[in-house]
Amino acid sequence: MKRTKRLIFAAAGGLLVACWLATTAGVAVTARANVPAPLADIASNDNTAGAGLLNHGTLHIALVARRGLWYPDGPGTIGLPIEAFGEAGRPLRIPGPLVRAPLGTHVVASIRNDLTHDLTVRGLAAPAHALTTVLRVPRGATRRVEFDLDRAGAFGYYGSDKGETIDGRIFADAELSGAIVVEAPHVPRVDHVFVLGLYAPVKLKDGTPNFLYFLETINGRAFPATERLAYERGRTVRWAVFNASAMLHPMHLHGFYFRVDRPDAYDEVTHPFYPGDADELSWTADRAGDWMFHCHIDDHITRHAPLRDMLAGKGDPQLTVAKRFHLPNQPMGGMVIALKVVPRPGDRAPIAVASARRLALDITSRDVPSGRFGLSHNSFTLTDGDRTVPATGSLGPPIVLTQGRPVAIAVTNRMDEATSVHWHGIALQDSYYDGGAGMGMSMDGHMPPAIEPGHTFVARFVPPDAGTFTYHSHMDDGWQLAGGLVGPLIVLPPGQHFDAQRDHIVMISESSEKPAGPPLAIDGALSPPPLAATAGVPQRLRFADLTLGGENLVVSLSDGSRVLDWTPIAKDGRDLPARLQHPAIAIHALTIGETRDFRFTPAQAGTLTLAVYDLDNNHALVASQQIQVSAP
Repeated sequence: MKRTKRLIFAAAGGLLVACWLATTAGVAVTARANVPAPLADIASNDNTAGAGLLNHGTLHIALVARRGLWYPDGPGTIGLPIEAFGEAGRPLRIPGPLVRAPLGTHVVASIRNDLTHDLTVRGLAAPAHALTTVLRVPRGATRRVEFDLDRAGAFGYYGSDKGETIDGRIFADAELSGAIVVEAPHVPRVDHVFVLGLYAPVKLKDGTPNFLYFLETINGRAFPATERLAYERGRTVRWAVFNASAMLHPMHLHGFYFRVDRPDAYDEVTHPFYPGDADELSWTADRAGDWMFHCHIDDHITRHAPLRDMLAGKGDPQLTVAKRFHLPNQPMGGMVIALKVVPRPGDRAPIAVASARRLALDITSRDVPSGRFGLSHNSFTLTDGDRTVPATGSLGPPIVLTQGRPVAIAVTNRMDEATSVHWHGIALQDSYYDGGAGMGMSMDGHMPPAIEPGHTFVARFVPPDAGTFTYHSHMDDGWQLAGGLVGPLIVLPPGQHFDAQRDHIVMISESSEKPAGPPLAIDGALSPPPLAATAGVPQRLRFADLTLGGENLVVSLSDGSRVLDWTPIAKDGRDLPARLQHPAIAIHALTIGETRDFRFTPAQAGTLTLAVYDLDNNHALVASQQIQVSAP
């Protein structure tokens, strides 16, 4: 199941209200003969308490599947009829009841099917075989299963109407899911459990989902109705994440690196959760402020049209958030969690450093009537002292900083709509400068503003890590990113200078040009000029994916007859552990919001090809660039 902005712009056809409810919040329904009883409300499940009864090493849990009214935007809003799990005798919940128990627990579970059709359940089995074990529950029947929790970690279970696997559920059964957490002895307890969901409330006339409108949720709610979290500074935080949706979600944490609990773990700021993936991750909340955890697919975090308008076919997704809602300081929605790291007593706000390097970043816009999507072309222009660097096509100029050296970047908005700039991957000292308008809060209590037309905002920070990062708009991400508000941010160790003969930025993004061939741009162009290299000289390739819908890309390096080797050296701006830095075939996955660095040494003069393929688009070639290798 695939949705991208490119498909969204091409979508056509009228809207058809799918399963529109007879009841909305606060509206009574008069009972009539032969009319089904009103659907009961579905409760939101924050996954703080485990379900069932644990007694002498055995967990007894009784589940029921039934339809109810779901309120993804919170109490008092529109209710959507949908299928959900609950515990017998208790309200239905989205996500379903949490199964949480110690390693080695024996589980006795029953599932009653109160739906009007047969139900297929996966995941209620020993973790080693959970999502491949199928339990069929006929309409009106109850089935019982027993299994042992024989492996620690995060897992999940889900139901489907027609036997679909997890990546085929987008309609009534899309939220019929729950998490399983198996706790090993002497391991810190998971603080929060997140279940990712995606639901299509509107169909086209042919019965397929309308890609203009999806609801993306965490624990059954869409931001700003999602839970707000708070942790004391200095605490190590542990999360479990289960992607119960039909799409891959690249989940990004602002301000901090985290590690997924796997044998080959390394530091990340963005991690791809494929459909059915469940993992535990941990991070240290070592800096106070307001931060966020969100999917990096732009339309999964853009505030959706009001549900009433969406279901009536009146929502207009072609307008920007700022224009549609007049809420430039509250632009986000969907798959977002806001979190606060609370300062300890005696903590002080970071002290401003007078000797900061000063840069200026101007944002401009011009209409391109013949351009792709009919959008304006937005661009960044960088001023560094007496040197001005314009954008390259649809890509902002590279910003090259020095590790540990303070910087003050004055961002001036010369467009006719609000914007903001996020310094993606940088572990900022103060969330006030993070760029999430209306989301961050510095320790002195000021909210970071959207940058209104004609206004300037100065971002001040000290880059603590040397590596490959990006900067981009965090306001109406899809429209402004497609227009060109994205660029590479390189941080070098003290004393080093960027050498374009050995160091190459390969940034994959959208283009405002209409493509005649592959649709994605590299370094701002659909047909980028070749990179230059010398045989026998080590080269560094800095890949970054900031596309709108390229969450499942693969990058490769070949010489025309075979795929070469390269050595992975960094991820999201931090060096990989030495055990992972070894030569490998030059093919690697890349998702939105990730950066990945590789080193290779061309053996001889000739032409090499960097190719980008989209696994969600029949492995189509979506971008390419040549490397011209000269003799020493």
